Amino acid sequence: MCIETAGVERAPASVMVRGALTALSLDPGTGMSQTRLLELLWDEPPASANANLRQYVSRLRKELLVAGRGVLSGRRAGRLGVSYQLDAPDCEVDHRCFAELVRTGRRLLDTGYSVESERVLGRALALWRGPAGVDAAGSARLRRHLAAFDTLWLQCREDLAEAALYAGPCAQAVLRARSVIADHPLRERPWAVLMAAHHSCGELSEALAAYQEFRRLLRAELGVEPSRNLASLQSAVLNRSAIAVQSLLAAIRTADLHAALHSAGGSPLGTRSVTTV
Repeated sequence: MCIETAGVERAPASVMVRGALTALSLDPGTGMSQTRLLELLWDEPPASANANLRQYVSRLRKELLVAGRGVLSGRRAGRLGVSYQLDAPDCEVDHRCFAELVRTGRRLLDTGYSVESERVLGRALALWRGPAGVDAAGSARLRRHLAAFDTLWLQCREDLAEAALYAGPCAQAVLRARSVIADHPLRERPWAVLMAAHHSCGELSEALAAYQEFRRLLRAELGVEPSRNLASLQSAVLNRSAIAVQSLLAAIRTADLHAALHSAGGSPLGTRSVTTV
């Protein structure tokens, strides 16, 4: 978590100040009550939490002023006490930029503009620095928000692998899919992209071997079989049907997005670990 100015990134020294910046940057331009901010910073706020929070906000305000990035304001909000608001344009908040680039890249991929999708998704990944908020303090509530960001980053990598499949060369898609698999071996979608990439390269035996490798892994780790879509993809590969392969990849992509929406309560948004304002 840092503040960038003139191309130089500076992280507040205190993990608590970085936590406050993380929490407030979740929804810039919108007031956040003191109670809500306390909940995002501590699972069990200490007796001195209110005084500590005022201190963290004061230090963060000074950091932003020195950097010339964003404005942190506070005001009375009736019975809710103090409300804090971080004002910064979306273009200066990395997770907003990241999420918009991922959405745009996905739309381009869905509509067949694979070269443009690959370019946009590559720009999104350039904003990523690792697990979201890893260098900032925060409560379990804040960690749940940040976990959704990590999910979007993973989907971005998978979309980029699939975009590379259509944009070419297919060997690049193989590398990208294998990279995702190395980190998340039980996710189905990168295996589907890997199978399709080998099929596109004319490597039928490698495509079928990838299916069997994933099947063995699922059986050993979870005691389940691959989905019907992936089994159908194997059949499409056997039949050398490029149209069926592409159609099934789209179906797997859509199913993955719906699953993410369900698990995240309808909003799988993401950011990098360092949100720059």
